[in-house]
Amino acid sequence: MTKIRDTHRMPTLAALMTPFPYHIDMDAPLEQAESLMEEHGVHHLPVTRDGELETIISRGDIERANSPGHRLEEQQLFVRDLAARRPYIADLHDPLDKILLAMADTGIGSVLVMREGELAGIVTVTDALRFCGRFLTELTQEPDDDVA
Repeated sequence: MTKIRDTHRMPTLAALMTPFPYHIDMDAPLEQAESLMEEHGVHHLPVTRDGELETIISRGDIERANSPGHRLEEQQLFVRDLAARRPYIADLHDPLDKILLAMADTGIGSVLVMREGELAGIVTVTDALRFCGRFLTELTQEPDDDVA
């Protein structure tokens, strides 16, 4: 496991993001988004239009749309029907503390990470919790005295 702790520097989003996330086109059927999430074990998909990043869709968005009384069963839904919100977008080099606090304060479940104007990755609450768990494990480990 790569060491996380560097007490002199604040980590950036690069430290915990999932690079090069799967994404889906705005005009894709909702079933295709569901299948892609299931196939790759992800809960969020960046949404593109003509190859450009537009927004994000989550498994929760799809579950709400499929809940009883929310839609007519015969109605065909597309990703664009559910992905209307503005995503939280941050730069690859943004300090991790500010982004994690913003996620907690606003209830954001994911952050799209950009590098030089292009999608570089995604950070989800799951990524943040996993990172914090590893950090705490390292923090409480005894120093390795067997330095050669």
